This record gives sequence, C-alpha cells and structure tokens, in this order.
Amino acid sequence: MIRPNLYRLLCFAVVALFSSPQGSAQQMMMPVQHSAPQNNHFITGDYSLWDESRPIERFLTNASQNSWLRVEMMYLNFGSSGDGMVGAPVSGLQNNGLGALSGRDIPVSYVDNLNGGLPVGDVLIPTLRGMNQDSIRGIRGTWGMQLDGAEMELSFFGSEQKNLLSDYGSIAGGRIARFNLDPTIDPELGLAQAGLNPGQQVFAPNYAIPLLTDGLVQDFAGANALLFNDTLKIQTGAQLWGTELNLLTNSNAPGGAGLSWQWLGGFRYLSLDERFAVSGTNGAFNGVDAIVPDQFTTIASDTINNVYGPQLGARLALTSKYLTFSVTPRVMMGLNDHQSSVRANPLGLAETLIADSEIEFATVTQVNLAAEIHVNPQLSLFGGWEMIFITDVTQPKENIVYDSTVSAVGGVTTVDIGNEMSLRDFLATGFSFGATFRY
Repeated sequence: MIRPNLYRLLCFAVVALFSSPQGSAQQMMMPVQHSAPQNNHFITGDYSLWDESRPIERFLTNASQNSWLRVEMMYLNFGSSGDGMVGAPVSGLQNNGLGALSGRDIPVSYVDNLNGGLPVGDVLIPTLRGMNQDSIRGIRGTWGMQLDGAEMELSFFGSEQKNLLSDYGSIAGGRIARFNLDPTIDPELGLAQAGLNPGQQVFAPNYAIPLLTDGLVQDFAGANALLFNDTLKIQTGAQLWGTELNLLTNSNAPGGAGLSWQWLGGFRYLSLDERFAVSGTNGAFNGVDAIVPDQFTTIASDTINNVYGPQLGARLALTSKYLTFSVTPRVMMGLNDHQSSVRANPLGLAETLIADSEIEFATVTQVNLAAEIHVNPQLSLFGGWEMIFITDVTQPKENIVYDSTVSAVGGVTTVDIGNEMSLRDFLATGFSFGATFRY
C-alpha cells in the first residue's frame, strides 16, 4: 500500500517528466523573433559585510572605538587559620609560660571516656597551624566604555579553588618501629617522647578531637573525644569569585590630565565557597607491623555565601601623560543568601546530613589602589593592591558542633555531630598586575 504522501510525490514526478519535453518542444517550434538588443544592468563591486552606515554596525563601531579592556592576574590572601584547635572548646589546658599549651603543643595523658576509660597514652588536639589560605591565584577582566555623560565598567573575577591538606601520616609508625626493638611497647598507645637509641627520640602521640557533653564545655581530662591512633587528615578549601557593573561620572580633570574625582554607582555579586573536612582511623595493633582500623571517621562541612546588592563609591585619580594613580573605595549594602551543610559519620556506623540556609543583611567594602604606566595610547601596564571586607559570612569550620549526648536511661553516650550556622567577618587582601588595551 502506497502512503498518500508518497503517492502524491510519484504523481508530481510523472507530471514533471512529461511536461518538460512538451515545454521544450513548444519552445523549439515557436518562430524566431528578432528584437532590439537589451542590456541587463547588475550592480557590481565590493559588497562589504560590515557596513557602518547601518545602525547596528555603526553602534558597535562607536562602542569599540570608545572602549578599553583590562586583564589582570591576581594573588589573594584569605587570612590565617592561626593555631585554632579542631573540635569543641575544652577547659583545663595549662600554659607553660612560654606560649606552649598542654594538649595543643605538649602531649598529655588521656583515657577513652567513650570506651570505659581505657588508656590511650599521650595525645594532642590537632590544630589548623600552617593551613593558611595565602597566595591564591585568580584572574580579573574589566571592560570599560565611554558613554554620553558617564563611563561604564563591567568586571568579572575569580580565584582558583585553593585546597590545603594536613596529613598526619602513619600515627603509630614510630611506635611500631620501636616495638620491633622493644616488645614491651604498645603501639596503640601514644608516646610523647621515647628514645630508641642514645640521642634518638620518637615523638608519636595519638590525636583526640574533643566533644561537648550535652552541649556543655568539659575539662579535657574528662571530656569525650574522637580518637585517632592510625591516620588523620584535615582538609580546607576556599574559592572567591564575583562580578560588578558600575557607572561613573565623567572625569573632571581639564584636558584629561591632573587630579580628578568621579562618583560611582552600580551593582555587584560575590560568591564565597568553602569546605572543611576531617577523616581518620583508629584501631588495634595486629601484633606485627600495622594498626588494623575498626573506627572510620569522616566529617565534612561546606558553605556557600551569595552576596549581592547595590553599591556606591568614588574614584580619585591623578593622571599625567605617562602615569596614572588612582584609589577606588566602594561599599555594597545588600543580602547574603548563604547555605551550610555538615555531613558526618564520626564512628563509621551511620552517616548524617544536616543542612541549613538563611538570608542575612551583609555589606562588602572594597578599596583598590592602582598605578598605570602608559606605554602608548593603546597600551598601559597595570599594577595594584586591594582589600575586600565582607560582613556576616558563614564558614565551614565554625559551623560544626562537636557534641555528645548521654541518655537519661542507661547513661549511654552517643556522638552527635551537628550543624549550627554562625556568622563572622571575612577579609581578603592581595595585589594584581596586568595590562589595559585601548582601541
């Protein structure tokens, strides 16, 4: 059975086939008529694809002729983590008067309060020492255009995802090596210092992340804690990026040189994404050469801060033929739509996920100091320093609640890792360098 469309196609082909010879025959049998020659005139020459007489091309040409583009490499510092300890706050840590703190810098004897008070030897509380988010590379592009009575600047910047890892390696490695020489050593127990040979020392404490008890701070000696005698890793990560669109009043410098002042207004968006994670193992010595883990701990906290709103500012510049110095302070007052989540499996038994999101008022204060060397009218070399201060952001390591609860019946203790969104200020500083291109 022929489908209707196919049937129509065949009929059309037959008609076309028979009509073509007939048309040709009629054309051949017509008498030849001689008429005056006709000249067909065609417009020849170069037909330009880009015709500036047309509105769109004219607008784009004018825009490019009044535009400039700046490309910068950035190096930012997100601040120091200091000597902050991982885990819940505790009391009872003694200072030796020289800046060293017991439990943080000096190992202390500890027992496993979650496991019937079994001794675990000497322990330290892990810290964030050395995990500073410094020299974070980034890139920024800025497009500027001269308008009627104003200047427009549109910029976008982004930093790399800077990840730092503090890996404590094989915590019991030194003790296992000592066990091969001295079988009286228990590799499961932390050692503050123990000499293998004269003049040789082993520093191999275990590590403990302290917990609250029913939300209350405890003396470290009696506090519950997550213990690690095999491995321990602490990871942090951060990334900052954003965009802004600003309109500036025309420079009031006569002839384009000298001191000038411009008001600035616009809109900006910033995103600060951070991560903090802890993972480690604890177990029993196999009697030969390794710790066999029976506790696998993972805790990961993530935060996203979306800060946006209108901003106002100004630019003060000193311009000459060869150099331009400028300072551009501006303040954004808007909202921070932030999110926080904590995923935890503290004892390797069951994983929990607690997430929260809120919207808070936030401000962004930014100051840029810049210097440009004008190589020629089309090229300038650029260098600058900047500060970005953001209020009321949430950060992952501050949101983890290290808690333990004791049941009213039976007194069973349960590790309870939670998420409590906290807000604090964030400061980023750094410098940049690049070039400005003018059309």
